[in-house]
Amino acid sequence: RLPKVPLLLPECALPWADEPHSRAGGKLINPHLNCGPRPGWWKGSESTTRSVFIRGMYEYSHYMQDNTDDNGWGCAYRALQTSVSWYRMQYYTEKDIPGIQDIQRLLKRIDEAHKDIVIGSKKWIGTVEGMYLLQDYLGVECKMMYCQDTSDMASQVPQMLNHLATEGTPIMMGAGQYAYTLVGLCFDSASGEAGFMIVDPHYTGKDELKNITQKGWVGWKNLEWFEKMTEGGFINCCLPNAPRGSEHI
Repeated sequence: RLPKVPLLLPECALPWADEPHSRAGGKLINPHLNCGPRPGWWKGSESTTRSVFIRGMYEYSHYMQDNTDDNGWGCAYRALQTSVSWYRMQYYTEKDIPGIQDIQRLLKRIDEAHKDIVIGSKKWIGTVEGMYLLQDYLGVECKMMYCQDTSDMASQVPQMLNHLATEGTPIMMGAGQYAYTLVGLCFDSASGEAGFMIVDPHYTGKDELKNITQKGWVGWKNLEWFEKMTEGGFINCCLPNAPRGSEHI
């Protein structure tokens, strides 16, 4: 028997094909869809290759948006905004996507290590701070995955693949001094080869899809690319859960 409660909310209704998403903020939506289900350089076996992507929609946040010059220091803020947009566009929250100064105010309140942060400063944050903010601002649970280097990350690709398949949420990544968002994986279980669909917040230009994908700001990356970006250093990943329970029906 069905419970005697509404099972669907009106605001969860999907828009018609020619209608904008009701939670869209004017930024590019799901730019990775133009990049194909597998990397162009893929050599993995057809029978043992699996591609998995996030479920639903998100908006691509990057440097220089929202009339804010964060070039060179704001990448993790933008990766966090991309993640928050996913929760908005799946109707898990009505909260606005926080601006950079909003994020700093939240950190000042919830994180002892940032109690002295100057609002409006160019203070870097990372994936750990991203986890704190997702937990406090949206009330979602997160897991942290720590990788000593790209070899360690390669060994944990199955865990990341499982996250995308079961939770379907974007993964916020801190790779050395840079932050990214992972929205898809291509993995050959026989060879261990992996391709990572990366949404790069370091882009500073206009929201022109063709330019962004052709120049690789959103696209498939391999382990060698991460090795170059990290210079052999660490990679941290924040894996947020999708909300569950009657309060999210």
